[in-house]
Amino acid sequence: MPSIQVSLFRRLFLVMVTAFAILPTGCEKKPVSVATSAAPTTVRVAYAPVVINLQTFIAQDRNLYKDHGLVGDAKAFTSANDMISALVTGDIDVVPAVSLVPVLNLEAQKPGTLRIFSHSKMTSEKPFDSILVREDSPLKQLADLQGKKLAVFPGTTATNLVKIFLKRKGVDPASVQYVALPPASHLSALDSGSVDALFAYEPTVTTALLTGHARRLFGSVYADLQPNSPIAVSVISRKFEREHPEAAKRVIAMFDQAVEAIRAEPDKCAPSLVPYTKIALDVASKVSIIDATLSSDTTAAPIQQFIDLLTEIGEIPKRLLANDLLAPTR
Repeated sequence: MPSIQVSLFRRLFLVMVTAFAILPTGCEKKPVSVATSAAPTTVRVAYAPVVINLQTFIAQDRNLYKDHGLVGDAKAFTSANDMISALVTGDIDVVPAVSLVPVLNLEAQKPGTLRIFSHSKMTSEKPFDSILVREDSPLKQLADLQGKKLAVFPGTTATNLVKIFLKRKGVDPASVQYVALPPASHLSALDSGSVDALFAYEPTVTTALLTGHARRLFGSVYADLQPNSPIAVSVISRKFEREHPEAAKRVIAMFDQAVEAIRAEPDKCAPSLVPYTKIALDVASKVSIIDATLSSDTTAAPIQQFIDLLTEIGEIPKRLLANDLLAPTR
């Protein structure tokens, strides 16, 4: 065989061997295609060390930032207001899970600062929040709360939402005494009898139920007020989107991937709660993990419904339009 033909044969053989060598196998992780040759973009992410931020923890633990051509700079905050304030000052680019109320208050004051790209889907089947009483409590139904002390989160939102919930259930909200307590004091207040009932969130709910000292008086208040409640939303700075449009798309795609991972394997994702929230593994494995919409599935209607509810109870200064909060950044 002439030397030129031998050389050509060898080249073709090497190409075929290389092609077969890079074919993915069924158990290998398929890399995410990132359409950029530029240096990775740093994205500053705010989170609170709470259960509803699981998607943030999954993105960190599974190194999804690198897969999407990003460098993650995640910072812990203790309050929703502080996270939103950091976004306003330009210290933060994305808040993957935060109460809708401070988002709406910011939009009322400074329209066009941020954009919502996802929201929570709280359901009664997996209650993230519950009204709890002691196991030996004489309270058996919501009507029994009349004349009793109910512990709630500090601030007005939780209290006002519980009030309208009770009113819809035929319980006079004025007949209940609301005691604002930080989450760290919730279980001790219930155990000691300083309050008769507790309106709590995860992981307090699961922690209380696992001890055997508490039981549910009612499941999710938020899901009862509105199915698939969007009380928590994911937001991105419009300034960041304007300055880094392609990176912003990858950020949102990354959190979509984290949500999908949680949906597919919640049991395998739950342990990621432990190092960030400091809850025990047995609690983390049993908490209600709340689903969220993918960016492509996020629509205005459910957010608008909740906005109208918040307007009704006076939690926001004026009625806002969900379409404005979801509109693409120009």
